[in-house]
Amino acid sequence: MSLKSKRSRKGSIYRSGLEASFAAIAPKRKFKYEPFDVPYTMHRKYKPDFVHTRTGILLELKGFFRTGDTMKYKAIRDCIETELIFVLSDPNKKLRKGAKMTMGQWCDKEGFKHYTLTDFDKLMKYVDSQ
Repeated sequence: MSLKSKRSRKGSIYRSGLEASFAAIAPKRKFKYEPFDVPYTMHRKYKPDFVHTRTGILLELKGFFRTGDTMKYKAIRDCIETELIFVLSDPNKKLRKGAKMTMGQWCDKEGFKHYTLTDFDKLMKYVDSQ
């Protein structure tokens, strides 16, 4: 967030009254306010819907994405050694209400293979060939 957009918050650069109070009593040379971003990860557990017994390929069957699901699946992809494949009820369904991108487009953009139940034979051919 730029300093200009920070100041647009009721004339203060601080996000809360507590931050403003601290800044008022803290020595200016000893503290900087929000000088940089710190990346972090949250370690959680993921239980795939199905796992191909021979290859270990993970299958996730989705009728819709809840809030936060897209971030979750990208994090999972980045943490696993095997492949995560989506079986979508409708790849042309919007990612979420009001979105322009569809579930299938999101999978393509993020590098996930995706199939539907009508593509089951293609899915099996792919998984068995790995």
